[in-house]
Parts: sequence; structure tokens; C-alpha cells
Amino acid sequence: MATASSSYRGPGFDERAKQEALASMDLVRIGRSYLLGAVGACPGYKVLLLDRDTMQSASTLLGRVEMGEHGVVLVERIHEHGGKRHEELKAICFLRPTRENVRLLKEELRAPRFHSYHVYFSNIVPQIHMQELAEADALNQQVHELQEYYADFSVVGQEHFLVPCPYNDLLLNPKASVPGGVASLYEQVDRFVQGLSSLFLALKRRPVIRFQRGSDGARRLADSLYQLVYRQQGQLFDFKARGGGGMSSGGSGSGGVVVLLLDRKDDPVTPLLTQWTYQAMIHELLGMQDGRVTLRFTKEADLGPDGRELVLDAQTDDFFAKHRFSNYGEVGMDVKSLLDVYQSKSTRHKNVESLDDMKRFIAEHGDFTRLQNNVTKHVHIMGELAEVITRRHLMEISSAEQEMANPAANLSSAASYEEVLRLTRLPGVADKDCVRLAMLYALRFESDTQRVRSLMDALVACGVRDRAPGLFSAVQAVLAIAGGSERAGDLYASRSMITKALTMFRGLKGVENVYTQHTPLLAETLSLLSQDKLEVADYPYMAGSNDDAANLAAAARRRPPREVIVFIVGGSTYEEHKAVAEWNTRNPGCRVLLGGSALLNSDALLAALST
Repeated sequence: MATASSSYRGPGFDERAKQEALASMDLVRIGRSYLLGAVGACPGYKVLLLDRDTMQSASTLLGRVEMGEHGVVLVERIHEHGGKRHEELKAICFLRPTRENVRLLKEELRAPRFHSYHVYFSNIVPQIHMQELAEADALNQQVHELQEYYADFSVVGQEHFLVPCPYNDLLLNPKASVPGGVASLYEQVDRFVQGLSSLFLALKRRPVIRFQRGSDGARRLADSLYQLVYRQQGQLFDFKARGGGGMSSGGSGSGGVVVLLLDRKDDPVTPLLTQWTYQAMIHELLGMQDGRVTLRFTKEADLGPDGRELVLDAQTDDFFAKHRFSNYGEVGMDVKSLLDVYQSKSTRHKNVESLDDMKRFIAEHGDFTRLQNNVTKHVHIMGELAEVITRRHLMEISSAEQEMANPAANLSSAASYEEVLRLTRLPGVADKDCVRLAMLYALRFESDTQRVRSLMDALVACGVRDRAPGLFSAVQAVLAIAGGSERAGDLYASRSMITKALTMFRGLKGVENVYTQHTPLLAETLSLLSQDKLEVADYPYMAGSNDDAANLAAAARRRPPREVIVFIVGGSTYEEHKAVAEWNTRNPGCRVLLGGSALLNSDALLAALST
């Protein structure tokens, strides 16, 4: 059996492109390089053998057409197959190096179903697993290759990744009910360590570690990462010493690369808000899972060739790639322009009379069909969004949400209370929208306990508690878990006059409309970090000693970080994804990646806080 090694290989991704992807920390290109290296490593027809996690990763990075171009004719999950033999196919196994996956792979090797096996693990393989696989393969000698391809995370976008873990709700609410037992914080932290360490290896970076004060999850993760990256496997992660061309910010070195570990409770507002940029709106209002959206209101007769389930992929859909961060109005106008282009081409394609017309039609038919499908898809999505907005009175509701979420807005507790009451009494308003408004009010005016209680009494009076007792409980839960005393960051810019003045200036400058006033707290945190103004008391360094931590802080003052990896325990959002993408455009000297334990919208947060 081949020995494990790590590398980039295979067609479709040359050395220069690899170096460019590493330099820019482009997660899409890096992730694709691993998959293309795996499927392109051997000629002939292949089966791609995946697990639950790598299935999600692969589906977001490579489409079936592209897989087919590299000889992949079958995709199977290692834990779900009928046992059918395909001796004509070579098995490309892309798996997490878990005990369960190793067990399933040993079963495969003892009774091989394929011509040969090329095994790529997404993280460091423990030596004991290597020995077990060698023993299982000893008789048939079917494993031709075994390598470590560091990709133990899911890619959401060029600058956004997830390390999904079981029972993310428990990270948002320790009292959350989860099916099938309880996962310990230790198990969840261990999963995050695996995902983040593989990211460091993929990027060839060893970062300085900072974490949010008051978050048990962030603190434990910081400690576990430090032990692995600087002590247990310190040599593996010291890329400068290995001559790998990577970046290392050693225990007392420079602050060139920083991983900042945050807790979702520091900003519970962002996932609660109605969204008004295209990608975030789709996720919030329609729901989106692994790039798939299901149409609910479109009539059967109006559906396109893809039916009710549509796929949104920035790699293959130019319109979505261009407008994923555009606001609702801009997207609407450009969908109309796209429709006009389609109608113009459609008229041209109807006029096929001469031989030259036929040749032109054949040459352009593929592009025309793609344009037709694209137009149909985005027209339907915009129609669905408009339907939801109307049904739920979201124009009115969102205006109040944005006001309460914007620290720069000069609001009074009394006036906001009356406005929230008015909105909760609108005919047909959804219970979850009433609860979201109450939560945003309670967070903004937490000290006005009398009006917060009165608002909850109003929810009782209009029947929310009776119809949805779990939702009703989320109002109190958000204060207990993410109230002012639990947060490290200055969510409403209320702790210092200077911060308040700067936030007010930023909050009023360049606001496009009332629906885009809010800026995630993460944007302010990144600004402070890049200027070495992020309080060490609130976001301490993880180091081997107090002296080492002091040295790291001193190094950051001399040289602010050039690269930042943010990981939010509890989950990240598409609005934060947009904020990071915009930060990277405006600040080329400080590249940021965003990660989280889940991709949150208001439904996910409400579900976690509902007990």
C-alpha cells in the first residue's frame, strides 16, 4: 500500500495557479485544486467514494458535468451503497480520517468492489489508522495511492468556509433540545480543531491565536488549537522551517497571520434581521441548502426545466456571481435587463430561414439555452422573494428592525416600543416576525425592563405564546445568553464616547436606503484588529506564558496583521460574508477569511433559542 503524503497534483490546476490561490487565500480555488488533483490523478473511468461531509464539500466545488469531464461516472457514499461491484471503475476515495470511515474503508478493501483504490484523506491520518488499512489491503493489494489532502472543511465562497459540527444549536443555547442524545462541548471543539488545523495546512499558515473573553467554547478552542499547532504537531505547522513557502507566526513571532475565535452571542442581531442583498435574502426568506433553493409559490405551469429545485452556483451562474451581494432593487433591475436580452435573442432565433441562419442557430443554441434557463431561474426567484415580502409585511417590519439594529440611529425606548406594538398587530403578521421584533427591541433597550416585560405581555395577548410557546421563550433566552453582560464586543457602541461618535459617523455615511443601515459587528471588530485597537482584555492571546502573550501583543503594535482568519463558534451569516468580501476589496493589505460552525439565518437562530 502506498504511503501517505500531501500534495497538489492533477490536471486543471498548475503550479502557478496553486501559488496564486495560496497567496490570495482563495478557498474555492484551493478546494477545487484538491478535488481536481484527486479525480485527475489516474486515467480511465472512476467512481468518487465520499462520506457525509466530503459529499457536501465536493458538491459545492465540482459539478457533475465537470466530474464527468474527468472520467467520474459514478458518485457513492461509503456508508450508503448497495454492494454492487464495478470492477471496470477505479475508486477515488475522498474521506475524513475518522474511525468510522476507516472501518468502512477496511471493509471495502477486504472485499473490493472496484478495480483499484486511490485514497485521499482530508486531514492528518493517525498512524494507527494507516496500520489498520495496510493490514486490510495486505491480501488484495488494491490501494495504489494514499495521500493527505487538507480540506476538512466546507467551502461557501472564496473567503467563507464552514466547519460543520453536530448539534450546533447547543453552541447557541446550552438548553437546546437535540435528537439522539447530547454532544459534549469537548466533541464539538475537537471537530473545530480538526477543521481549522486542516485549513492552516491547506493555506500553509500558522497563525497567532486570539479568542473572545467570556466564551467557554472560544477559549477551549483556542487552547486546543495552540496545543496542536504549537506543541503536539509544532514541526508540521512550522512552514518556514520546513521550507514550504508558507507563513508562520510563531509563539513569540510577528502578528502577520491571526486567527480570531469569536462567539455568536457577541452579535445575536445580525442573524435575526430581514436581509436585502440577493444571496442573503434567498437564504433568509426562501431557504438555501448547499446552493439549492426550492420554489414554493410558483405555479406548476410556469416552472422551468429544473422544476421546483434550483441550483445557485457562482462558478457556473455569472448573474448570481455578479449579484450575490447586490441589493434587492439592483437585482430586480438587472433581472429585467437579462429578460430583455433573452427576448431579443429569442426573436432572433425565431427567424431561421436561410442556411446561414441555421448555422448561426446551431452555433448559438447552447448559449441561448443556458440564457433561457438562467432567465427563468432568476425571474422565478425574484417572484418568490416578492411574494414572501408582501405576505409578511417585510417592508414595514424591516424598516423598524434596521432602526433598532443601527447604533447610529437616535432612538427612544418609548417610540420604538409603540412602533413594535403597531407592527405586531398588523393583519396576518407571522408569529416569528413578532418574536424577532421583540428580541431586537429587548437587545437594544435591555435596561428598560418594564417595556420589555410589557412587550412580552403583548405577545401573550395576541396569542403568540399559545400558538408557539418555544418561539415566545426565545425573547427571554436571547437576553440570558447574549445580553449585554454576556458580550465582549460593543454591539451598540455604548461603552465609550469615541466609539459611539465613530460608529455614528460610519452608520450615517453612505447608507443606500433604510433597509441597509445595519453593519455586522464583525466589520467594526476587523477595523479595530487591523489598527491594533482590539482590546487585549476582551480578546486575549493564547500563548504558552504571559510573557509570550505580551510579546505577541507588542509584535502586533509594530506590525498589524496582514491576514486574518475569523471563526465564529455558533455560526456565521451571509451578511457577514458580504461584509468580509467588501473588507477585502477595500483593504488589500489585510486579507480576511470568515468561518463558522453553521450557516445561520433567523429560522436557525430562533429554533436554537426556542426551548
